[in-house]
Amino acid sequence: MSDRSLYPLRDLPKQRQIWSWISYDVANQSFTLIINTLLFSIFFGKVVVQDDTKDDTLWAIGFGGSMLLAAILSPIFGAAADERGWKKSGLIVTGTICGVFTCLLALIQPGQIWLALLLYIPANCAFALGENFLASFLPALASEKDIGRLSGFSWGLAYLAALLLLALTAGSMLLFKVESVENWRPYFVFAGLWFLAFMIPTIRGLKEPAITQVEHPGRNFVVDGFQRLAESIRHLKGYRDLGLLMLASFFYGTGMSVVVSFASKLAEEYGFDQVKLVLFLAVITVSGIIGTFIPMKFQDRIGHRRITVMLLFVWILAATGFAAYAYLHDSHTAAGGTDYPTWPLWIIGNLLGFGLGSLGSANRAFVGYLSPPEKAAEMFGVWGFMFKLAAVMTIPFAWMKDKSGTPPALLLLAGFIIIGIVFTLMVDEKRGYAAAQRGSK
Repeated sequence: MSDRSLYPLRDLPKQRQIWSWISYDVANQSFTLIINTLLFSIFFGKVVVQDDTKDDTLWAIGFGGSMLLAAILSPIFGAAADERGWKKSGLIVTGTICGVFTCLLALIQPGQIWLALLLYIPANCAFALGENFLASFLPALASEKDIGRLSGFSWGLAYLAALLLLALTAGSMLLFKVESVENWRPYFVFAGLWFLAFMIPTIRGLKEPAITQVEHPGRNFVVDGFQRLAESIRHLKGYRDLGLLMLASFFYGTGMSVVVSFASKLAEEYGFDQVKLVLFLAVITVSGIIGTFIPMKFQDRIGHRRITVMLLFVWILAATGFAAYAYLHDSHTAAGGTDYPTWPLWIIGNLLGFGLGSLGSANRAFVGYLSPPEKAAEMFGVWGFMFKLAAVMTIPFAWMKDKSGTPPALLLLAGFIIIGIVFTLMVDEKRGYAAAQRGSK
């Protein structure tokens, strides 16, 4: 086995910066896993809201509302980061806010819905903005032919970190006999401290990319951001393919948001107890690790568009398969049946995990490939706007789930992914890359 196989980034320069950048990908896993995916969504419904008729909708409002705020701020902060060279500062500030507010979630008591939203919304908004700042470093850390490899490797290590977090969570639940959702508060503190601790290498080792900046003297950073956005809009014709990819990201980003925010709630709804729930998330995580290495190994070789379309078909299979299972399960239960088999969910979980890991990494690399290097943070800010705006669609998903049931909601999800495929097929990869290189000159 070659050194390249053991460590696929061996031939890349800036090793210290790469690892300090990867450390942030590991850091924010504690929030996306423990808070968004595994524990807090259930804690919010069972402990804080305590009303099964509206907890899904309220959770979707909190998640979608925070992502809407992030969507509005993403292009402004991204443009300002390019203008002032604030990529690293933005990354550290948003990470610190997320870590501190995550710890404060432990203070929430039953019935304190507004406090829960006032703490969770800025935490999730900061998390989402931090993802944008993190992604904007990609063009400075790797050449266009290596972006997919770096993104995939980092994404894979982040999933390994998530697997470790799951093991620590499950192990402590068994060791300390944590059986009540009410007693999950220490895990929120742990998630926040994990985030803050793994940010330390990022603070110490990551450097602000040295790029040519266009200055607008006399204006504050918000005005600078609007100025850069206005310039991008005027030159948007030159980045047509990147714009199509942004639209595609909106539609299939909805699917990723639903999995992140509703995976544990859906699994619990279909018969998974606390232990099975953690195991289910572990299955999704392991599949995500496997899926992440697919674009890392092949994306730069076979093309960004081709592999993205392949991964989107995996998502359609998972969404429609889940809808069919939910329909059969609900029909069986309505007829008075009990003990409906849960084994199909394990297969669906593998597909969801595979799709979540691989599509996330592939999409991030695709955007980096089509972005002009000197406008990287700005373009990733626009990407953040579209991708985070997609999370708002969890609100109609939750509303349809409450009104019509889970199967129609999942079919709606599949429809959004199909639209995303259509826009992805309209992207001309070579033309888009040529436009990005012209913009960098």
